[in-house]
Amino acid sequence: MGKSRFIELMAKSMGKTATEAELAELEVFFKQFPEYKRMHQVTDTLKGNTGQLNESKQKNISEKLEELWYKIKASNEAPVIYIETEQPKPAFKWQWAAAAILVLGMACSLFYIREFKQRDEAARLVMHTIHIPYGTTQKLVMPDGTKVTLNAGSEFTYPETFSKNTREVSLNGEGFFEVTKNPKKPFLVHTKKLTVKVLGTVFNVKAYNDDKTTETTLLKGKVKVELKNNPEKTIILLPNEKLMVSNNLPQTTAVANHNVNVAKIEYQVITLPRVKPEEIKETAWLDNRILFTNELFEDVAKQIERKYNVQVAFEDQALKTEQISGLLDQEPLQKAMQIIEMTTPFQFRIEGSTIYLSRKEKQN
Repeated sequence: MGKSRFIELMAKSMGKTATEAELAELEVFFKQFPEYKRMHQVTDTLKGNTGQLNESKQKNISEKLEELWYKIKASNEAPVIYIETEQPKPAFKWQWAAAAILVLGMACSLFYIREFKQRDEAARLVMHTIHIPYGTTQKLVMPDGTKVTLNAGSEFTYPETFSKNTREVSLNGEGFFEVTKNPKKPFLVHTKKLTVKVLGTVFNVKAYNDDKTTETTLLKGKVKVELKNNPEKTIILLPNEKLMVSNNLPQTTAVANHNVNVAKIEYQVITLPRVKPEEIKETAWLDNRILFTNELFEDVAKQIERKYNVQVAFEDQALKTEQISGLLDQEPLQKAMQIIEMTTPFQFRIEGSTIYLSRKEKQN
């Protein structure tokens, strides 16, 4: 049934001019679309509240509504599957013509409300995933105003529109979050090993799958962390605290040559030293720096790969366990390696995008 036919039948029904066949046609429509039955009942009751206007105003409104009626009738419509007989169009009584226009308005409102809800639901299902190449970082602003800075080698997934109750994103890599406060909609960061839940705060999450640990460092506010392999266990972090969770935790470890099993540390919360903001190594990457203190060469090498977009190859595997300290700022790759070389017994060569590390030969 076309729109104009529906309006015409509604108008005739309320104006008491509809034939039995037209009433039957209208009833078939109501059975298919029962929500319009309620509109018919509402407009039918409204029809009796319009008798207070004088005759001249009624005639004026009737003429304008009749003009609008024919514009609606003349507008583009979907094809209809009924045959309409040619009959003289009766003069419309302005009361039920007004009710018919009201019905059209209510129908359009219902359509647009449904359309908006459907688009909103569809937007929540649209997910964006971005990949940050080595050698770069990227800043994003979430739909709620939350600011996210992503480190090199990260993969980040977020929805087009957040849901009504939560704001949820997923991270494989490293991200610095400045979350817009909203007590009614917690912000959740999902990683492979844990979920960080906040209401509004500033924190850093380092969750590369190929790192030994997943780390959450809190700078402002308060966060709650849930471990994926132990959902009932929650950890509350306060400012200047860092949570470290093992990514690949073995079940047991042999101690010396004895068959003794010892408990492993699944996670650890440490308090960061009180230093200047620019001296916090967990967030040094935001300024394109690498700050490391007594860290394994193997772990520092991964940071070098991400910062300089290179591959590090250890020709001497023992070098991986060397503990090194230092600061790499804006130096080019060659200079950065020379800085580390000053305090560590190794030598390097660069071939293309690969750095080869070997033990420095002892001089006689």
